Amino acid sequence: MLTVIFLIVLLATGCALFGPEPLPNQPVTDQTKLEARDPRYVIELLADEELATISQELSEPLLAKSLKDIFEGKLSVKTLAEEFDLSQILDIVLPHETFIKKIEAFLNDGAKKFYTHPERQNYIVEIQGERKDKIVALAKRINPEVNAPEKLYMDYRDFSVAYNMLAGLYYSYIAAVQADHFEKAWKEVLTITSTDTKFVIKDARDYIRAILFELAKGPLTDFSKVREYTTNLLSINNPTDLLNMADILNPEPFKLVNVNKMLDALKWSVMSYLEIGAFENNTSIVDNKGYRKDGKESITTLFAKAFEMNECFIAKNVLENKLEMPENLGTLKLNGKVPEKVKDVLEEFNKALPNVGMIELTQEATMSLLFDEYKYKFIYTLDFRKLYKDSIDLRDNNIGIKKAFFDTIFASADAYNGFTQRLANGQLTNEDVSLIINNLPFIVLSIDPNNPSTGVRFQLNNNGDLNDPAAKIEFILYAKYTEVVPKVSSAVKTFVIREGLKQKLEEMLKTSQK
Repeated sequence: MLTVIFLIVLLATGCALFGPEPLPNQPVTDQTKLEARDPRYVIELLADEELATISQELSEPLLAKSLKDIFEGKLSVKTLAEEFDLSQILDIVLPHETFIKKIEAFLNDGAKKFYTHPERQNYIVEIQGERKDKIVALAKRINPEVNAPEKLYMDYRDFSVAYNMLAGLYYSYIAAVQADHFEKAWKEVLTITSTDTKFVIKDARDYIRAILFELAKGPLTDFSKVREYTTNLLSINNPTDLLNMADILNPEPFKLVNVNKMLDALKWSVMSYLEIGAFENNTSIVDNKGYRKDGKESITTLFAKAFEMNECFIAKNVLENKLEMPENLGTLKLNGKVPEKVKDVLEEFNKALPNVGMIELTQEATMSLLFDEYKYKFIYTLDFRKLYKDSIDLRDNNIGIKKAFFDTIFASADAYNGFTQRLANGQLTNEDVSLIINNLPFIVLSIDPNNPSTGVRFQLNNNGDLNDPAAKIEFILYAKYTEVVPKVSSAVKTFVIREGLKQKLEEMLKTSQK
């Protein structure tokens, strides 16, 4: 009986007693069936013809461009979304949705298994057969003269480079889909004649139209209908004393899903880059040029030869690069410290991700506003402990207006006209400032004569609490609002006029060319 119990306990706790099972390191042959839970599945994705097709359809082959940047020592955290128009990415990738699903399955399973394994940095596996030939073919697209190796291997560095490339493609696609939804929703909000209410709550759209219609009639003397429509608009969702995005927009598609998985992916991306640096500093594995000492040709060293690079270092040198800020950007601090090297930044993120801590990036400098210099401070905060959730409702933010604000400015024609004129002229009274501070959560104003400030704060709330931000962006200009508001207003008007004239000139040129 005791033997049976012992065996049951042994089977149930075997992993805990003896550690995780080894990573699969059998050679990948034509007979090997790879699944997403197997870290070697990354080889399947690299050899997939759809990846080559997607790369080819981009303005520059994704695989070649990404690897070339890496080999030239360019640490780029840009996604495709920053290199290409989002709608362009969507048009290119959408026909390959099945392949994107394969990447997603790998990121959720095989990659997780790899990056949570304690022996990952010693990993190496041979690639044979058709998959080897397809990867070599990708290298030959870059340089037809590169020699096909007799044997090809994938080690830790190869896995991590491939992982970051595939994760970048996947999350760029996700960002493009989300941006497409936002664009459609915004157009719906602005289009009075729109009948599609997929994104905008129908009642909200109707009340907004009614309010705008009333205000557009001309000088109003009776604001009773405006107050009625505003009250109805605020009552669509709780809280009923605050007009926010939840009163206007439907939950979908403003719900970010799998946020925890995305943060896991970001953790592994940052961690892997630091670990590639450690891998390349390990003189028992690589030589002083970055090539494997055992002479084995890996995917990374193959592509280094295709690019005709003298060295094969991905992260070693980049991590030691000094961060040099342009003088006009002032002082940049990360979690209260001035980072000196790229490694310093990644180490701070590595410590905080995926759900352990927070990141606070601050920048203090001066800016010119219509010939005058003003000090400003930019603060960007991410609290990963609060962001690590299955989903985040992007409507749950501090962009809103409390009912008391509407009650005050729509109380009468004098109240409305007086406030809007004082706002436009930068002549707000202390009562006006108090009204704004108390009722517009995203506005930052201080009337302290010794420390005046004007700014904006955008934040994602943690579970609906305005006093508990999960992430925020804050811009504070250290100046009196009476000084900066007229200047900002003038600058905006100048910009609008300039852009209008530019557009008119372009139209005239097009007409003359016909």
